[in-house]
Amino acid sequence: MSYLRSIQYHIVVYGADANGGPGAAKMELDADALNLVWQQGLNFPGQMMFSMTRWNPKVKDFVWMVDHVKVYRDTPAGLKVVFAGKVIKPSYTGRDIVITCWDYVSFLQRSRTGFRVLYPTKAIGTEIVGPEWALAKNVDKSPFAFVATGTIEDPLALDGVTAIKTNTEFGVVDFDRLFLFYAMAELSMANTTNTVTFEITRESPHTFNFWKNRSTQRTNYSFQAEALIDYDYAGNQDQITNDIATVILDPTTGQQVEYSLTDTSSKDTYRRLQSAVSIKTLFGLNAGTPETDQQKAALARMLTLSSTPPIMFVAFPRQGEFDPFVNCELGDSFRATIPNATRNGDEKDGYMKWSGVSAAWTPEAGELLQVFLR
Repeated sequence: MSYLRSIQYHIVVYGADANGGPGAAKMELDADALNLVWQQGLNFPGQMMFSMTRWNPKVKDFVWMVDHVKVYRDTPAGLKVVFAGKVIKPSYTGRDIVITCWDYVSFLQRSRTGFRVLYPTKAIGTEIVGPEWALAKNVDKSPFAFVATGTIEDPLALDGVTAIKTNTEFGVVDFDRLFLFYAMAELSMANTTNTVTFEITRESPHTFNFWKNRSTQRTNYSFQAEALIDYDYAGNQDQITNDIATVILDPTTGQQVEYSLTDTSSKDTYRRLQSAVSIKTLFGLNAGTPETDQQKAALARMLTLSSTPPIMFVAFPRQGEFDPFVNCELGDSFRATIPNATRNGDEKDGYMKWSGVSAAWTPEAGELLQVFLR
C-alpha cells in the first residue's frame, strides 16, 4: 500500500430508528464516492458533501432529511468518526449527483427558542443552555430525541470561581437555538481565557455537552512551516485599538457620560487608535455590583484584548502528519512555528487554539487537510 493511499474514508448510510436516530446500516459507499469534502468548527455547524455518478442504483435508496450518515477516517492510527449527521439534499447534473449532509449540531438552526422568554441574572450553562436544550430535545417529534443529555457546565468569570451570569434584562425572542448557544459560548469567552464549547458528539451514544473550559495543550502534534505543504498566516495588525470609549450612567449624577481607557504602551508604539463600543449585556466579569462598575471592568478587558493583534493561522499538513480527533479535540492548543523572512528567529512560536478543520479527499490523490488555529 502506498503512502498516499494509507488514508482511506468509509461512508456508511443508516436508516432512522423509532426516535429519529441512526438505526440499521443501509449501505456503504466506499466504492461509490467519487470525492468527499467535510468540515468541522469550534461552536459551528459541520457539513459534508460527496459525489456519485448520476445513474448509480444506490441513489434511489436515499431518504433525504431522514437517513443518517457517518464518515470514518481510516489511518494507521485507527478508525475514527470525523462526521456524523444526516443526508440533506441532492444536486443533480447530467453525469453526477452531489449530496449535501449536515451534522447534528446543524439542526439547532431548525430549533426555535421561546417567545419573550426572560433569563435575568442567570448562569449561562445550567440556567439558560440547560433549559433551552431540554426544550429542544423534548418538543414533539424532536430531531434530537435520540441525543442524550451529557455534561452542562457554567462558564466561569475572570476569577475562575464565580459563574458568569446575565444582566437583569437578558432574554430571547424567537431566536434559533444554534445562534443562542453560539452567542452564549462566544460571549462567555469574550472576557476570559477559557474555551467554552458546545457539541453533539460524533460517536455513539450521541450526546449534547456544554463545557465551561475544554482546552488542553497537546504535544503530540505541532505545525512547523518547513513540514507543511503550505500555510496562511495573518497577524491582523489592522485590528489594533488602544483607545476605547463607551457611554455609562454616572451613579452620582444619573447622567450619561463618556468613559474611556487608553493602553499607554500600545499608544506610544502605534499612536492613538480609537474606537467606541456599547456595552449592554456583560459576560465573564464579576467585578463590582453596580452595572456601571461592570461596564468599566468590561471596557478594561476589551482594551487588553484589542491592543494585541489577533492571529489566524491556516496549516496544510502533509498527508499522514495529522489525524483529526485522534487524542485531540477542537479547542485544544497546538504548537505553531513560523520563521521570519530573514530566517533569523521566528515570526511566531507558541501554542494556538484549534478552531476548525476541513478536508478534501479523492480515491486517486488522497487527502488534503486544512487546520485552522487562532
